[in-house]
Amino acid sequence: MSTPPRLIVLQALASMAWADNFLDPRQQSILVELFEDDGVAPELAKKWLRQPVEFPEVAELTGILSDGSDRMDLVTQLLHLAMTDRWFHPGEMALMRRLGQQFGIDESVLQEMDHFGA
Repeated sequence: MSTPPRLIVLQALASMAWADNFLDPRQQSILVELFEDDGVAPELAKKWLRQPVEFPEVAELTGILSDGSDRMDLVTQLLHLAMTDRWFHPGEMALMRRLGQQFGIDESVLQEMDHFGA
């Protein structure tokens, strides 16, 4: 049974929230709302709110987000979650770098983000 595309996107968002190994209360609030809106199974939602979440394969995200604007929407959502605590952690930067070229994020933009977290 394949994973629904929206669940893969939510997994990416949960993973970004946990990228610094801490779920900020504001991040938790955002995720709870997203999980409720999308009808994520309560057991899975609890698991994703309790412990770090593995980031989905970039190829999988690329496959379900074939349109460039959809990819940039996800990048925007990921950045929003990352910056909720007002600090861009190296773990969050690592996830953005994983998306990098396949998602059309210019290297200069990645370098700028990397400096922001320093």
